Amino acid sequence: MFMKILVVDDNPINLTIVRNHLEDLPGITDIFICKNPKEVKAIVDDNAIDILILDIIMPDISGLELLKLFRSDDRYNNMPTIMLTSLDDTASYKECFELGAFDYITKPINGMEFKSRLKVAIESKINSNKLQRLVAVTQEQNEELKEMNARLTEAEFQLVQSEKMAAVGQLAAGLAHEINNPMSYVSSNYEFLKKYFLRVSDFLHYIDQRLRPSSPYQNKDALWEAASEVIARYDAYQINLILDELQNILSDSEEGIHRVTKIVQSLRVFTRSVKDDEKSSYDLLDLFHQVFLISKNEVKYVANVEIDVPDDIILYCNGVQIAQVFVNILVNAAQAIKSQKRYNMGTIRVVAKQAGPDIMIRFEDDGPGIPKENLSKIFEPFFTTKEIGKSTGLGLSISYDIIVNKHNGSINVKSEYGHGSVFTIILPMVST
Repeated sequence: MFMKILVVDDNPINLTIVRNHLEDLPGITDIFICKNPKEVKAIVDDNAIDILILDIIMPDISGLELLKLFRSDDRYNNMPTIMLTSLDDTASYKECFELGAFDYITKPINGMEFKSRLKVAIESKINSNKLQRLVAVTQEQNEELKEMNARLTEAEFQLVQSEKMAAVGQLAAGLAHEINNPMSYVSSNYEFLKKYFLRVSDFLHYIDQRLRPSSPYQNKDALWEAASEVIARYDAYQINLILDELQNILSDSEEGIHRVTKIVQSLRVFTRSVKDDEKSSYDLLDLFHQVFLISKNEVKYVANVEIDVPDDIILYCNGVQIAQVFVNILVNAAQAIKSQKRYNMGTIRVVAKQAGPDIMIRFEDDGPGIPKENLSKIFEPFFTTKEIGKSTGLGLSISYDIIVNKHNGSINVKSEYGHGSVFTIILPMVST
């Protein structure tokens, strides 16, 4: 896929540096340069820009103001925006991501880091476009899924734009894969339905013409002859076999649509727009099942997931935020196991139980574990052991904030390098 990228900076030297780096990247067809932030929206609209790179500090209109402008309009939901600035403080990072920035690059620009982050943005854009096309096909196949598919598109965008959801590009691609499988045989069955409909329709028209002539039958022999011809046509058209096959086709199609519906419905916990302090009651086991369904494609090839959660635990919480924490820990565990390149499947075990007025939730994995020197840092903002461009290091710090500050709970990790990790979350059953 070919990309159109717009770079906005009031400094001509920075524009030249960025252009030179972009010209080294494959797949970029057009590079637009802009020194006047007032012209940005017109350039984006006129040229269908794929990725936007904004300097934060500019005269007249700042990069943050432009970011707010684009994020307030749903038409630009699918346009990753990367902030470019010499600011290097935690508050600036946080503000950018809270406003919906895809990534954040500091100046002076490191060429290797810049190219790595742009490759991630391009890959995310490609995955996002693929999923949007898949949603469009799904809408054509079954109109009843139209509303759900719209939510899926919105949810996919939120995944691509937010590190809170972790493994952004991989999760989006996984969702597309999980939906594509059932929709493939629904589409195939549809072709058979059209074929059988035409045959049955032709047979019924024949019956109408043969048994309801313009003048009544004169005797029983003539009527019997007509009935015999209808029976012969019934056998020739294999109507009995068609009816049996239709039953199987409808059953398979119903199963496929049900699978897609479950996936889309599970996204509701992630697509709901809620305030930080908005809480309601959630069935904890059901929440885990929804989280696993969203993360399934990321996990199923590397680890078996064992869920030991009683079906009677009700948690009063912000479901969107708690689900983000669960997804982050689950995907991190899967990626750690995957990094071992082992021949056998790993194991991720989720255990929950009530402990007095609290709920204890434990995530155990048999992955590579965490080095001792990193244990005290993993909840710090921007700390990551992954390659440049693979993570901003916000996932676990956001998880800590959600659990500790927003839900009055606690989260800790125990790990022995080479012997897996255990994340333990304690949440009050009723948090205020």
